[in-house]
Amino acid sequence: MASSHAPVAANVEPMSEAEQRTRQDLAALYRLVDHHGWTDLIYNHISAKIPGEPGAYLVNPYGLLYEEVTPDNLVKVALDDGAILDADPTAQTNVAAHDLHAPVLAARDDLQCLAHVHTPAIMAVSAMAQGLLPITQTAMGFAGRLGYHDYGFGGDACERLVRDFEGKDTVVLRNHGVMIAGQTIAEAYVQLHNFQMACEAQVMLLAAGDKLAYPPQAILEGQAKGFGPWLDRKQGPRDPAGCLEWDAALRMLARKGINFHERSET
Repeated sequence: MASSHAPVAANVEPMSEAEQRTRQDLAALYRLVDHHGWTDLIYNHISAKIPGEPGAYLVNPYGLLYEEVTPDNLVKVALDDGAILDADPTAQTNVAAHDLHAPVLAARDDLQCLAHVHTPAIMAVSAMAQGLLPITQTAMGFAGRLGYHDYGFGGDACERLVRDFEGKDTVVLRNHGVMIAGQTIAEAYVQLHNFQMACEAQVMLLAAGDKLAYPPQAILEGQAKGFGPWLDRKQGPRDPAGCLEWDAALRMLARKGINFHERSET
């Protein structure tokens, strides 16, 4: 695993309202991923750009479990060189997080959030030569929106990842996991939920050993075309004014007493 780093940055600006909101939403996403069991100890990362600050993004501090992430311990990082832009001089992040997230966030002005996970089901599908199959309604929504990135680190890996994200909002990291992109943090959550469900269903279906039934091509194309408008709908995952699925997930956290607003004792 990559080591942590904390290069010194000067002239930390007062926190904007946009940054406060982004910290709240990103911390909530970390807690949702933890609640659903999509975590891997202290590893993986979810990043989010701050509206109005194109040169910076937020990411989890290195070494914490997702259940420990709060708005105030997320780390602010410079998009270009990975310098820490945080008021906390001890703030640290993961070098691997910057290598994976920063090139894509810098290349795609339309994206706010990137979620990288590797659950068992997602890892299994990432290692299948055929990738994600359009054999369930949930999987069909990713048709034409899904890229693949061959396994490997160093060299031209970052440049390849940026190319693999061209025109895509989800990229399977072969033999590794996935990176889910969102124009909002809510979209990243909904897309991650859908992708995890699709992978779980595929693993179960293949394990059953029965012959698979594929919908006609015309149906597949129709489902793929309809998924974009579904994401773009009013109160949908891409609506900056609010998302029904996201609001429901936040209510669930509140009912379960998961208070992500306060720093956990570590």
